[in-house]
Amino acid sequence: MKVKDVRKEIMKIKVLSRQSMEEFKSDENHIVISISDPNSEKVKIISKPIDILSLQFHDMDKILVKRKNCKICDGTGKSKIFNNERCYNCIDMDITFFNELNAEKILDFVSTYALDIDLIVIHCEAGISRSAGVAGALALIYNKEDQYYFDNYLPNMLVYRKIIKVALNKGFLNDY
Repeated sequence: MKVKDVRKEIMKIKVLSRQSMEEFKSDENHIVISISDPNSEKVKIISKPIDILSLQFHDMDKILVKRKNCKICDGTGKSKIFNNERCYNCIDMDITFFNELNAEKILDFVSTYALDIDLIVIHCEAGISRSAGVAGALALIYNKEDQYYFDNYLPNMLVYRKIIKVALNKGFLNDY
């Protein structure tokens, strides 16, 4: 399926933080991609979207491994500097990464509603990284332009690249 079969001329995409999402209202037909940290509370969405896709994964854009010679945690995964909190120089095994299944869910969700909506609203905790990675990839796929999201946000590149990879494999980017 080609994107031109399931899109309007320009797809409007809005990036929000969790707090802004809880306050967001719109009269436009829209869908919401709700991204939160694993085990966090459900976001209160009052905007009356057509549908909501909820995903939970951490805001990590590199898959790291515990390093035996890590100067921060000595390979334990717990920071000796910051009161035994997770060492962000290494990986702790409870991190949930964005994966290709998440990317497929996003692409299938958007393509299901693309002709019926005026707006895609994407939020994550801060509205800076994960949501911007999704928005940038969808903007490239649907609008052939993603620069706005790189100029105004800090897109999570793992999220962005996985969505683009899955879109290529599914034939969404045949026009390129």
